[in-house]
Amino acid sequence: MENVPIHLNYKGRKLTGVADPIDRNNRQGVPTSYIVYIQGKFIGTLHCEKQGWVMDRPTEADLVQSLGEYLHAWYE
Repeated sequence: MENVPIHLNYKGRKLTGVADPIDRNNRQGVPTSYIVYIQGKFIGTLHCEKQGWVMDRPTEADLVQSLGEYLHAWYE
């Protein structure tokens, strides 16, 4: 799987970056974990869990959810 470019409007800011899928053997074809870089900086590893999207580093919950939704939509 290739990296996913991120172009996201969040709270009036345009965020750009890249998400690198790290569960490349996912049977459903949609990765559930990503290494995420925003504005050239590593912000953490994003995971989809039963309770929703979570980040392994302190990050605004709304941003985590927005990133998860953006990445999931990329594969639809």
